[in-house]
Amino acid sequence: MKVFLVAFFLLVSNLLVRAESIRIKDTITPDKTMVYKTIDNTKLSLHVFNPKGHQITHQTPVIVFFFGGGWVGGNPKQFYEQSRYFADRGVVAISAEYRVHKTHGSTPFDAVTDGKSVMRWVREHASDLGIDPNKIVAAGGSAGGHVAACTGSIEGYDEVGEDLSISSKPNAMILYNPVLDTTEKGYGLAKVGESRKTDISPNHHIKKGMVPTLICHGKADKTVPFENAERFYSAMKEAGNTCQLEAFEAKGHGFFNSSFFRGNKADKIVYTELMQKSYAFLKAQFINSDVKPANLFSDHMVLQRGMHVPVWGTAKASQEVIVSFAGQQKTARADVYGSWHVQLDTLQPSKTGRDLIISGEKDTVISDVLVGEVWICSGQSNMAMQPKAVPEIEALVSKAKHIRSFEVNRTVSLQEEAEVNGSWSAQTSKSAVGFSFACFLEEAGDMPVGIIHNSWGSSSIEAWMPRAMTKEFDYYKTIMDDFDDDTLTQNRIKYIVAKGENRTIKEDVFLRRQPNILYNAMMKPLAPYAVRGLVWYQGERNTRYISGVPEVTKANWFHKVSGMKEYGGILSAWIEEYRKVWQNDAMEFMVVMLPGYGKGTVNTPEIDPNDPTAESWAWMRESQLQVLKLPNTSVINTIDLGAIKNIHPKDKLPIGQRLALEAAKQTLGQNIIAEGPKMKLIVLKKQKLIVNFYNAEGLKTTDGKSPTGFWISDETMQWKSAQAKIKGETVILKSKAIKRPIYIRYAFSGKPDVNLVNGANLPAYPFRTDSED
Repeated sequence: MKVFLVAFFLLVSNLLVRAESIRIKDTITPDKTMVYKTIDNTKLSLHVFNPKGHQITHQTPVIVFFFGGGWVGGNPKQFYEQSRYFADRGVVAISAEYRVHKTHGSTPFDAVTDGKSVMRWVREHASDLGIDPNKIVAAGGSAGGHVAACTGSIEGYDEVGEDLSISSKPNAMILYNPVLDTTEKGYGLAKVGESRKTDISPNHHIKKGMVPTLICHGKADKTVPFENAERFYSAMKEAGNTCQLEAFEAKGHGFFNSSFFRGNKADKIVYTELMQKSYAFLKAQFINSDVKPANLFSDHMVLQRGMHVPVWGTAKASQEVIVSFAGQQKTARADVYGSWHVQLDTLQPSKTGRDLIISGEKDTVISDVLVGEVWICSGQSNMAMQPKAVPEIEALVSKAKHIRSFEVNRTVSLQEEAEVNGSWSAQTSKSAVGFSFACFLEEAGDMPVGIIHNSWGSSSIEAWMPRAMTKEFDYYKTIMDDFDDDTLTQNRIKYIVAKGENRTIKEDVFLRRQPNILYNAMMKPLAPYAVRGLVWYQGERNTRYISGVPEVTKANWFHKVSGMKEYGGILSAWIEEYRKVWQNDAMEFMVVMLPGYGKGTVNTPEIDPNDPTAESWAWMRESQLQVLKLPNTSVINTIDLGAIKNIHPKDKLPIGQRLALEAAKQTLGQNIIAEGPKMKLIVLKKQKLIVNFYNAEGLKTTDGKSPTGFWISDETMQWKSAQAKIKGETVILKSKAIKRPIYIRYAFSGKPDVNLVNGANLPAYPFRTDSED
C-alpha cells in the first residue's frame, strides 16, 4: 500500500508539473496583433512583442521574423520564443504572417511580396510602434529566411497600390538556414519553375550596398545545402558588404528552432547560442554607442604579470579601438557583433598605479592599475567566510599594501553571460581565505596581488559546471535535462532574479543550489581575463552521499548532486573544461582539501570521527587528491584543521598561509618546502609496515609523541589502530592484533587525531593503500 501511495503521489506530481508547464508555455503570446495587409479578403497580421514599459514615444530597434515551411505551411508561432527573447532585451519584435500555399494557394513569389509589404508597413507605422524606422532587422528561418533575404536583395515584387517611396529594405538581416538559391543547386526549383529559377534567388542578386547580414547555418543541412550559404557569404564579401557566416557542425535544417516550437527535439544549447549571437549582432548595428570595456576592467584592477593580457569589450560594429598601457599601444576593430579584443604583451610587476586608456570616439580612462599576481578564489561558504569572522585574518588588514579585490555579485542566469556583475576595489576581499592568501603571497613575491572572489554558500560543484560537461557525464546530462523540463523552477528563478537584492534568504538558497546557473552568471564571463590560477574551496555540498546521485523529493530537491566517490573524476574534468574556457592549459588550480569534520552522510549522519571505515569526509579528500594526476594542480592539506561539530571552522589562517606557500613555489619559482609529507612507498618487513614519504625532511610530530592516525589491517580488512614510530624519514607501523599487516589507512576518517609533520611544520597527507572491489 505504501509503495502504491508513493507511486500515485509521483504520478500526480508529474501530471501537475506537466499541466503547469503547458499552461506556462501557452502564455508566450503577442502583446498585440495588427493587420498589415488585406488581399483577396485575407487579412495578414503582425504578432507584436513589446519590451516591458514600452511606449510609442520610444524609438527602439525592431526585428521582424518570418516563419519557415517551404512557402507551403507554417505560422508565426515558430518565432514566438525568439520574439519574446528580444523584447526582454528592449527590442520590439514581430513575428509576421505571410501567404503560404496550403492556406492561400500562393507561390513563393507571393511570399516575397508579402515580406516586402511587411517591411514597408513597419517602417511607415514606426511612430505607432515606438520604433526607429532606420533600425529594422529582417530575420527568419528556412523559407522564412528566404523571405527575409529577399527583402534586402530582390528588386520589384511590390504589392500594387503601396507607397513605393517608403523603402521595403531592412537595415540588417539575420538568417537561419535560409533558402538562398532557388536553382537546382539549392532548394525550391520545382516551386518557382525553371524559367524563373533565379528571379527570387538571393545568391543571384548580390550587389554592393546590401545591408549587414548574419547567417547561421547547419553544416549537416540536407534540405538547404550549406554550400549555398558559403556562396552567399563569399559574394557579399567580394561586393564589399558586411556579412558573417556562422557554421554549426553536425546540425540539420531545423536546428534553429526553440523548445516552444519544437519541444524536446530542440537543441537548447545551440538555440541559446543562436539568440546570443543574434542579439549581439543587432546590438552592434543599432544599440552600441562608443567603446565600452568589459566590466572586469575598472579602476584599481590588477593585471597578471608574465603572460599575455587580453583586454576586450564592445563598440559599434567596425569601430576602431586603441588600448594603451605601460608604453604599449594595441589596435583592434569591432566585429559584426560589436566585440573587440586586444592582447597586451607580457607585463612586469608594478606597485605604481597607472592609467589604462581605451580610445574610440572618446577616451575611457581606467586608473590605478597595478600589475602582479591574479587569482580567482571560488567555492562555497568556507570560501565565502569573511575576514571579520577570523580575528587573526582581520588583523592582517592593516598590513596589506598592494592587494586589490574584485567581488563578483551573487546572481544566476539561465544562459552563459558575457558580462559579470562586480567591481574592483582597494578594499579588503570579503573572503577570509582569499584575503589571507593574498597577504602572504604579496609578502612572498613582493608584488601586488589581485583576488577575484567568486563564491556562494552551499553551492555544489554542479552549480559551477558548464553545460558542455553534459557530454561527458550522463548524470549531469540527466540533471540538466530535468532542469530544462522544469518550467516551474525556471520561472521561479526568473522571478527571484528580477527582485535583485530584495530576495529573501529562502529564495537566495533556492538560487544557489541549482545546477549550472552560477557558472553562467558568475564564472563564464570572467574568461579570458588573465589569471595565474583558481583556488577552489568547495565540496561540502557534495558530501551528502558516499556515491551516486540520490533520488530526490520535494523536501530534498537540492540533493541532486554527485557523491563523494565520483567527485574526483568530475573535479578533474571540471578543471580541464575551465582551462579550455580560459584557453590556458597551464592555468593553475589549487584545491583546498576539506578539513576535519565529525559528521557523516545523509544515510549515516552520526559517526565516530576517528573511524577509518565510516562514511566520512575522508572519501571526499581522497577524491580531491585525484586532481594531482593533472599538471599544474595542487591540493592544500587541511587534515590537521577543522572542527568536529562545526562545518564552518574558524582556523582559516593556516589555509591562506599554505596556499601562499604552494603558489610561491609553483608560480613564483621559489625553492621552498610547500607541502607536508606524502606517501611514496610501503615496505613490508617481518610484521611491520614501513612508510616512506616525499617531503619528509625533518619528519616529526607536533607534540613530540608517537605519530597518530595510522590504521592497519590484513586481508580480513579488520582495521586496528597501529603503533607508529618515526625512523629517519619513515614511519614504522605494527600492531599486536595484526600478524601479517597488508594495508594502511592514514588520517582516513572524519576528524582524525593527527600530529605528523615535516621540518616545515606542514602536515602529512591522508592516504590509504587498500583498493576497493
